[in-house]
Amino acid sequence: MSAVLRILGWKAEGLRCPDHEIRCGSENGNTNNVTLVQMPNGTGKTTTLELLRAALSGSAGDERWDRSRISEYRKRDSNRNDGLFEVSLLLSNRRVTIRMEFDFETNSVLYKTSHSRSSDSQSSQSAGQRVGFHPPSDFRRFMNENFVSFYVFDGELAQRLLDREYMDAESVVTSLFQIDVFHELSRKVARYWEEETKQVNATEERGLNRRLNRLKSLKKRKIQLIAERDGLLKAKDILIDHLQNKEEAYKNEILKEKALSDEITLAEEKVQGVQSSLRNEAQETLDAMLDPHAISSVFAQSMMNMKTNLDRVKLPESVAKEFFEELAEESYCVCGRSIDDDIRTVIKVRAKQYLDTDDIAFLNSMKSAIQDAVGSSLDGSAKALNERLETLGELVQNERTALNDLETLQLEAERSDPSVKTARDEIDALTKHLEDINDKLEKYESKDKELPDDKVNGIEEISRRIEDAETKVAEITQTIKLKSKRDSLCEILNNAHQKARDWITSEICVEANERISELLPYNNILIDKIDKCLVLKEQEGGSAGETLSVAWGFLATLFHRSDHKLPFVVDSPAGAIDLAVRPKIGDLIPKLTGQFIAFTISSERAQFVSQLKKACTDEVRFVTVFRKGPASFENQAKEIDGSSETSDGFVVPGEAFFNSFQLDIEEESA
Repeated sequence: MSAVLRILGWKAEGLRCPDHEIRCGSENGNTNNVTLVQMPNGTGKTTTLELLRAALSGSAGDERWDRSRISEYRKRDSNRNDGLFEVSLLLSNRRVTIRMEFDFETNSVLYKTSHSRSSDSQSSQSAGQRVGFHPPSDFRRFMNENFVSFYVFDGELAQRLLDREYMDAESVVTSLFQIDVFHELSRKVARYWEEETKQVNATEERGLNRRLNRLKSLKKRKIQLIAERDGLLKAKDILIDHLQNKEEAYKNEILKEKALSDEITLAEEKVQGVQSSLRNEAQETLDAMLDPHAISSVFAQSMMNMKTNLDRVKLPESVAKEFFEELAEESYCVCGRSIDDDIRTVIKVRAKQYLDTDDIAFLNSMKSAIQDAVGSSLDGSAKALNERLETLGELVQNERTALNDLETLQLEAERSDPSVKTARDEIDALTKHLEDINDKLEKYESKDKELPDDKVNGIEEISRRIEDAETKVAEITQTIKLKSKRDSLCEILNNAHQKARDWITSEICVEANERISELLPYNNILIDKIDKCLVLKEQEGGSAGETLSVAWGFLATLFHRSDHKLPFVVDSPAGAIDLAVRPKIGDLIPKLTGQFIAFTISSERAQFVSQLKKACTDEVRFVTVFRKGPASFENQAKEIDGSSETSDGFVVPGEAFFNSFQLDIEEESA
């Protein structure tokens, strides 16, 4: 069943942003397709987005929100020791309110979740308020920190979509399209077999417990080893990215001294040329060493002796045929034994086995191959191989010389500019760290079968032991056939998971690239694949505008393809994008989601708001929030119906005020 999540509104009191309450729809629960909230820099736009993310994900209850971070949300120059942020939601057919109560004496946050009574008879969630973060169970996969950041996002998130250190785009695809249902089914099948193995009589119970305990400890160790390996692999990926950045910085530092930079470039090209020649010569030498007669003339002599012997023993086919035919007609064999009809039949049959046409052809082919390989000179191939080895040695020496020349120039650059030396030291440190990680990763490939279970590190080996332990459990519980069926079914489900993931991510890439090409027809920036992050084709990143456009293309496709309906809450949807592209973004937004909430500043209205309003079939809700201070706007706000004044700000509805609002000087940040 598809899920529908809508934000009805939110309110903030006693926090760093001005006290305010925003409604995104009517009292009956109908939300506007588009809500534009204009907040000047310094009004608390970033703060409000952070609070929305925390309310929708429950993340303020995590250790990442420590006392220091919580204290930063306290209203400036205020004596209040408490604060409140509350968001009202419509989750399918049920209203849910999530409250974050801030206590600035203890610097802690208390979540409270309220549920209205549902008309859905199948709902297991009771009405009323509960302490803690408790969204309905069928919405929890959409309400965690990683997933929420994909539908409450800003320019920073757009940049992080391309950085595997911060984002996990693949897990969002998995959750949104429920690909993990295959793994869940696989786990249920495994649990069913485990339950069946517990049904044994008392005499077997002791042996079963021993086997089950071993199986349990093996599985626990495998989980531990995989977690350790995956952690190292993630660290390795991050380290490789950092190393590439440092190497680029090193090259840029060297470029500052053009003459020396040119010499280093030539030296690098020379190293690459020598190494290329060395690789080719080494491969050709290895190929030559596959021929035994090239290793030594002794082998060549032995092969020719073999050919000579084959020449001696071979009978011409016609002579051989006549010999056996005539022998079969004789009364006595050449050895003097009598030949009867049965023996005649045997002679005729076996004659074909011993000297069949195929056998003779094979022998002739073998002799020709020996002659072609060895040639007329027994030591010719060996001499040629020795010459290759001498050439290979010269190339190794040339490589060493070229590397020494390059290192000398690099050291000269480092001596002349301390920043180059610093960059080189950083590269060396990262390279050493990378080598250490690679050394640690080797143990997870170990196939040592002699180590005890608690010392084994090879993931393949521990998987083999788990398979063996499961077989022994199956033997004692008489569930061998059931285990075989479990293995087959789990393999089918795991293959289905992989195929579904590959197909869905591939389709999303294709459609996202079509949208990106529409937004940026001349930029040639496309998504290659979806891994932990988005991987671009033939480049690592782009400008701020390009990155934001890639994010729009990906997210628009991602949520448009899904059956689930989620809101989009965006900070500065067109801020970094060129004016020529803004109308395309405005035209795209109404097609991508049933609820779009954008936080903007006045400079972002141009070429965006008018096109967005034109493309939207529903009424656009315009809201302006600003701090008390500018008297002219305060006076205008007080005259507008529906506006509200709080202790430190105004909330003003309406398109006219929204379009006319313009502060001459905006503060830098909230």
